[in-house]
Amino acid sequence: MKIDITYRNLPKEAHSKARQSVETLAERHLRPAIEAFDAAEPRLHVTLEKRKLDDRVTLRIQLPPRKVLVAQAADESLEKALHDALTDLARQAERHRSHISHQSEWKRKARRRRLRELKNRVGGPAEEVQQQVEVSLASLLPRIESWIRHELTYMRASGLLAEDYPTLADVRDEMYVRIQRHWDELPHDEEGLYRAAIRAVTDILEEEAKRLRLTEENLVSLEDEVPEDALDQAEEMVQEEINEFYQPDEDLHIEDLIPDTEIATPEAAAEAEAVDVCYELLGSMPSLWRRALTLVYREHIPETVVAEQMLEIDPDELRQVLRLGQQFLTEHLRERGFDQADVAKLLAA
Repeated sequence: MKIDITYRNLPKEAHSKARQSVETLAERHLRPAIEAFDAAEPRLHVTLEKRKLDDRVTLRIQLPPRKVLVAQAADESLEKALHDALTDLARQAERHRSHISHQSEWKRKARRRRLRELKNRVGGPAEEVQQQVEVSLASLLPRIESWIRHELTYMRASGLLAEDYPTLADVRDEMYVRIQRHWDELPHDEEGLYRAAIRAVTDILEEEAKRLRLTEENLVSLEDEVPEDALDQAEEMVQEEINEFYQPDEDLHIEDLIPDTEIATPEAAAEAEAVDVCYELLGSMPSLWRRALTLVYREHIPETVVAEQMLEIDPDELRQVLRLGQQFLTEHLRERGFDQADVAKLLAA
């Protein structure tokens, strides 16, 4: 394994010790995970950055077939940050090996079987109910799919869901069947159906996260394949960024070829940056907090409905979650330099 290291704000006299730590920990944690790949010697790219309050480590390695794994960790101790990042990268490599061995096929077969069972339990004339559901949800589908993408992104990046399972289509199809099954019990107005769809999506994803947890706990044999990687969306976003904008062998970049027809004002640029930071911070929150904030402030659903019908918590608990969530975001935004940030406005942007 070849190792390339980039140092940022790290004193030159510390470079030698830092490289020794990287090589030692990479040999211990990462090499066993990548030895199973039948390929040329991989190259590990390491960035060590000294910041005001901590040290940040960013790792990147390419494994066959054309998969880039990225891991990042920060800590007051460089050794601890290295250990955490390399452990994470090793876990991703193990799960990538499982992914390319097509272990996920049996999961998709099981999901199709569950969908058939759900359809068989739908009351009334199935075709007529199915047609009613499809027509009623047609205008809501863009909003519903946006919510599914939102949840998949955060749950995968938090390690709660596998790398590419379930897909948006998997969740959407099962949501249709669940709505169809309970059609007579649900409100048929647009907003009522939208809330029911969000609730169905949330239940589907929570059940899948629970199944993945149980699967991981039961995999004890070294011969068994481990579950798929849970950091899919974050990694895909990083890989997409690398593919589109990172061109180390050229002086010309893609953005240089595109005319900037609309130059944002400094205020608009600062607000856009604050929105990005706000949504980034949502990823470090518990799922309940994140959903409460986005349902109330982004989706503009009344607090009582969110509490009683969608999250099934007491309205007082929801208000406490919203207060603590806003306080969390406000304080972290202030640390990033956004002193006058309006959290509700940023989430609604």
